Amino acid sequence: MSRDKTLLVEIDPTTRAERRDVNAKAIWIAGIGTLLGVWAVVLLMYPLFTYYKYERTGGKNPAKVLTYLPAAPPTPRNVENSSRNLREFRAREDAMLNSYQWVDRGKGIVSIPISRAIQILAQKGVPPSPPGGSAYYPPKAGSMRTGFEGKVEPEPR
Repeated sequence: MSRDKTLLVEIDPTTRAERRDVNAKAIWIAGIGTLLGVWAVVLLMYPLFTYYKYERTGGKNPAKVLTYLPAAPPTPRNVENSSRNLREFRAREDAMLNSYQWVDRGKGIVSIPISRAIQILAQKGVPPSPPGGSAYYPPKAGSMRTGFEGKVEPEPR
């Protein structure tokens, strides 16, 4: 077998690239303009960042600010055994939740165990709200009691 002959396509010498498709001069100008714009922004922002760098440290060199900071305080010495303290705290809290005790003996107010309080609440139900004790306040009622003070018009006096 003889060697394969490659097909040679004749190129028409009159065919040329279209110069109006891509404007190389405009691309170069846009690229150079973008680079110059980025550098202009960098040059304009550098003094601003330098100002911010020194403004937050009171005019001192930020690298030397750590030398001006006070030493860290010592660790607390009043807690010798934190796990024991936590156990004691939880024991006191559990005792308060699970025992009878006087809150105000003069007024006859007593604290009862939480489990008993839940039983009483389940038997009797939630007591009704006092008449006229609506918790709704119109938005114009701005006072310290409603929590709207300074946010709405004040109450008329």
